[in-house]
Amino acid sequence: MKQLVLAGLALPLLSLCSCSGESRPPAAVASQATPAAAVPAALAPVAAEKAMAPAAAAPTPAADAAANSPFARKRASAGDNQLDTKYDLSKVKLDAAAADDHDHDHSTHQAEVKPQDGSSLLPAAQAEKNKGRIELMDGVQQVKDLGKLRQGESAAFDFPLVSKGEEPLVITGVKPSCGCTKSEVVLLAEDGTRKPYVKGDPIPVGQEFVLESEISTDGKPGGPFSAQISIYGNDIRGAFNVRLTAEIEPVLAITPSPTVFFGQLTTADRREETVTVSSTRGEPFLLSIGQETIQEPVKLEYSAKNPDAEGKSNEWSIHVVFGPNAQIGMRSYPINFKSDLAIAHPKYPSQDGKPQTHGFMLNVQAQVSGMVSAEPSFLTFGMVRPGEPLERSLRIQCHDDFKLGSELPVILEGLQGQELPFKDAFAITIEPVEDGKAANVKVLLKGMPADLNGSFGGVLRLKVGHPYMDELQIRFSGVCRPSLPPAVQPTGQQK
Repeated sequence: MKQLVLAGLALPLLSLCSCSGESRPPAAVASQATPAAAVPAALAPVAAEKAMAPAAAAPTPAADAAANSPFARKRASAGDNQLDTKYDLSKVKLDAAAADDHDHDHSTHQAEVKPQDGSSLLPAAQAEKNKGRIELMDGVQQVKDLGKLRQGESAAFDFPLVSKGEEPLVITGVKPSCGCTKSEVVLLAEDGTRKPYVKGDPIPVGQEFVLESEISTDGKPGGPFSAQISIYGNDIRGAFNVRLTAEIEPVLAITPSPTVFFGQLTTADRREETVTVSSTRGEPFLLSIGQETIQEPVKLEYSAKNPDAEGKSNEWSIHVVFGPNAQIGMRSYPINFKSDLAIAHPKYPSQDGKPQTHGFMLNVQAQVSGMVSAEPSFLTFGMVRPGEPLERSLRIQCHDDFKLGSELPVILEGLQGQELPFKDAFAITIEPVEDGKAANVKVLLKGMPADLNGSFGGVLRLKVGHPYMDELQIRFSGVCRPSLPPAVQPTGQQK
């Protein structure tokens, strides 16, 4: 018997073909279930349907489970046994396993999970493939403190390990967390000799091996140091991690700081600052600038304190001068200094074999404003609707004896200097205050065009006329979005 699958329901369909492939009429099929003498030929199809009904509706344990399942009870209580298709779903058999799926313990559908000592959990199927295990030799900790190291020194440590799984250990990778750390796995022979481990080779259970590790402190700042090394393989616990820690002592100390920040100043201001450079262990050294030029407006003078016959000293003074005529904005000028103190173990040795020396970077910074500044220096109108008026204000301030005129020419243009298509939508008023030392500026957006839908922006150029700053530029931006169309009323409820 074939089945017709409709919307997830299996319905019986009377076959019109025999197993041999001959086509037989419905009456012939019915005659096999009911004697022809007892049933008129015209009623044979009906009799055949009735003859088959008991077999289709015969109760089974699966059908009873389906009928009493929460799914079936909920469907019956909601009156959903009858669909618009006129099919009576109450008489349709459901597969008990599928109907009662919500009552099952979902853990039976998941791979068995087994806890592992001190590690994350992995499915049992994966555990079958990961039966290796890495363990440290007795008395060895996973974290090794290398103590105090001076900047530029290196230190090494061997982590003694052993393969202790149910099956041979296979290592697929070793990865340090920092480029300053080197690591390699080597195998130990019975006589104590070492040979490099080949990635992917099995390490027999009970075989001892070593993780050789080394760190370089070249270029590392002073203070705490930490690096992790992860070993990957068929250990059920996942990556096996060890860690190296140390306290790094700098070779050169810069007081008060290697960053010289002059704060807020104008293009006409000139500021000075002095920093001191000394060796942390008192060694005398030479100091020089490690770059050919120093960018204006920074000027430097440096000198040794109580130098010896070679001009070396354990303390140097650097005098930094900034300004005037610095460019407007947040300015930063890194300056490289170097000494003649050799790096004990450079991370990248010179190709020509020349010794590498310790140095440092002095960073000179300042926030520079023009002789006339605006606060805020950027205007935002946010979200506006077409035709919606909105006002913003800012204050102009002079930083010298210059005074602003009663009328300041104003130019509105696009961000790239092009003509602003909607410049007539803005009205600007300027009111000098403090006898011309400052001015209050109001920018009124009278309303954007009705067809504008998107972002807008431009530059407000104020012709202040200062001898060292002819104009002041203030950028502005916003987004124009049209109002939503009126809501459509349901049929029959329109006003």
